[in-house]
Amino acid sequence: MKITFYGVRGSIPTPGKETSRYGGNTPCTIIESDSGQKLILDAGTGLRLASEEFRGKNDPIHILLSHHHWDHIQGFPFFDPIFEPNRNITIYPGRTIDAHDTAILDQMSKSYFPIKFHQLPSTVTIKKMNFDQGVELGDFYLQSIMMNHPDGGTAFRIVCDNKVLVYATDNELRAPASHHHHSLEEWIQFCQDADMLIHDAQYIDAEMNQKMGWGHSTISDTLNLAELAKIKLLCLFSHDPSRTDEQLDDLTAKILADKPPFSFFFAKEGRSLQV
Repeated sequence: MKITFYGVRGSIPTPGKETSRYGGNTPCTIIESDSGQKLILDAGTGLRLASEEFRGKNDPIHILLSHHHWDHIQGFPFFDPIFEPNRNITIYPGRTIDAHDTAILDQMSKSYFPIKFHQLPSTVTIKKMNFDQGVELGDFYLQSIMMNHPDGGTAFRIVCDNKVLVYATDNELRAPASHHHHSLEEWIQFCQDADMLIHDAQYIDAEMNQKMGWGHSTISDTLNLAELAKIKLLCLFSHDPSRTDEQLDDLTAKILADKPPFSFFFAKEGRSLQV
């Protein structure tokens, strides 16, 4: 199973010299099976860059959304395949409170965008599914639980090529009651023994007094989850908009000094790896 990151930044795109190495695009990750089947995780601004993976091909495209906050859908109107006739694109909306399954298309309506979704030449299907009990989607077997995040959302446990990937962006491990859907013990169980965990790590401890309840985890809480769940490889994801490349380098050095019992890295736009 191959993982490629096209967008790793949380909340808002952050172009500029201070974020050029880790990247400023909002969430978009592609996983590819050994047989070549692909699954897109989220449709942030990184989805525009991901267009290159589908150029000159006509395979069906599957986009799995964690939720519908703008930073996770705003790349869709700039995704080249939606302007190609005879392209079949299926979007699986996140499980949100309240349900808004068409959010990714609604941004291409009214005065929000010059090209309306009903004008697209491709065939775009919104397919609502409950993955909690397990669903096969080609080479991928998916299970899900609701994220601890304002308005809800979905975290996924994905099995492919005998490897397990857990994707839990925008998840607050110590969430207040307003969006506390699952306890730490439940998250440990959901992530248990995964070959790779991609998890929200937007804040440092000193920022949580101001940002408690915003729907994101601290780096230290995410490291703790990875250790308790016996994760093999941790990807720290959804970087804060104000976090610079230099600060992420410094945080990497600090974590390395503590010698965690697993491998880890801060997600970097453009990076590919084999799991």
